Amino acid sequence: MIAGNTMEPSKHVPHLVPTLDRRSFLGVSLGSAAGLAAAGAIAPSLTRAMQPGRPGGTPRGPGGKKALNVIFMVSDGMSFGTLSLAEIASRVRDAKGTHWVELWGREGVKRSVMRTASADSLVTDSSAASSSWGCGVHINNDAVNFTPDGKTPVPILVQAAQNAKATGLVTTTRLTHATPAGFIANCPSRNSEEEIGRQIIARKVDVALGGGSKYFPDSLLSKRPDLRVLRTHAEFDAYRAALGRAPSGPVLGMFQKSHCLYECERDNIDPSLADMASLALAQLSTHANGFVLQIEGGRVDHAAHANDAGAMVGEQLAFDRALGAVLSWMENRDDTLLIVTTDHGNANPGLTLYGPDTYKGIERLCQVRHSFEWIFDQLGMKLQYDDAVAATKLSEEDRVGSLVRAATGIQLGRDEIGAFVGALHNRNPQLFEPMSRSSSVLGSCLANHYGVGFISPNHTADFVEVTAIGPGSELIAPFIDNIELHGVMIGALDLRPAAPL
Repeated sequence: MIAGNTMEPSKHVPHLVPTLDRRSFLGVSLGSAAGLAAAGAIAPSLTRAMQPGRPGGTPRGPGGKKALNVIFMVSDGMSFGTLSLAEIASRVRDAKGTHWVELWGREGVKRSVMRTASADSLVTDSSAASSSWGCGVHINNDAVNFTPDGKTPVPILVQAAQNAKATGLVTTTRLTHATPAGFIANCPSRNSEEEIGRQIIARKVDVALGGGSKYFPDSLLSKRPDLRVLRTHAEFDAYRAALGRAPSGPVLGMFQKSHCLYECERDNIDPSLADMASLALAQLSTHANGFVLQIEGGRVDHAAHANDAGAMVGEQLAFDRALGAVLSWMENRDDTLLIVTTDHGNANPGLTLYGPDTYKGIERLCQVRHSFEWIFDQLGMKLQYDDAVAATKLSEEDRVGSLVRAATGIQLGRDEIGAFVGALHNRNPQLFEPMSRSSSVLGSCLANHYGVGFISPNHTADFVEVTAIGPGSELIAPFIDNIELHGVMIGALDLRPAAPL
């Protein structure tokens, strides 16, 4: 096993914390030795101390228009720098801006800054973050709609179905992964993906499109003979072409055993996120009572964990094309609330060059053909996003250099190749230990050519962007806590209270 290659931070171990109210927190003097010691003792409680004190179930404003539908779009792991890089890349490569930034100029659009902390950590993971939207309660990292005291609040897709609305999940990750799970499942651990898959089937999501077929075995699918299962792009295209010509029932599309392919490697093997979103909208919009749909660009997060700037920007631009498809569907409609956001920042990338080199760096970034995952696969290694990384074979420096060049078009210098090979052998320690991981060292080497640097391979506590339009968006304040978006959706749809699970 090669040390230092893990893409996700180590598993968070929940711990008991003392109660701390806001007044007590503000009364601690951090300038004294005693104050510093006290700060260390109470640090786990800061999440609770910093809460705004507003409930997740925000009421509807008087006279507000009711929404028929909610579309909730998540660019998973998108630091604001990722959004900025995608906008810059789009303008440099295509001479036009992104749909997300263009949306900010539309009449009636609301923008907000959102706090992302979970119940037990200032830095959240995706399951806790998505659960905050899904049930309006702060959840510990690693859990899915499962509270620290063992309660299982009703996820929003279940409540929507109880209110006779159709439901949908679209993602480029496994359908059983943390972010989709946060809208439909209840589990003590996000890693219980077999159970999450069982709940997706049992709770009868109307449209589910993404990866993760390994968690939907035939024995599980046999319990839902009404479910149309799609496994290839050809089957997807045929199903989409037939929509509207005949009644359509629930559909489950699973196009990879694990996550869908990165956009730079998709090569029309998997349906694009934009195409999956369009199909979901075409089918869900036939339901007279409306729908709730989550759309996730999940591999933005994976590329950010790897400090893989080229794949990350490609995934963000693919997400933006999906946003464009959603906005096209929404033209001339006033019955749909659209929320576009992220669950947390990741790695905080930024373009750091000056002068003409800034454009050259972005041009190089736009020419990436393969992800870091492909490079490691060619080296006989496998990058994973939930566990440690296994390695079976290492390569010589010439082979490493040629693989990086094939993937990125960049010819690394000898010192850069040497640093990367050293990291593969765990011989390149950095003072900030997470940056010793071989994928982060490779990202640092390529930063010399792209000008895009990362602060770490981990999630961050940064506040994040929320953009919304449609009925209910008026409920979003300029600065919110993540749990408040649950109340915004419930209020916009005017859903009846959920029946217990």
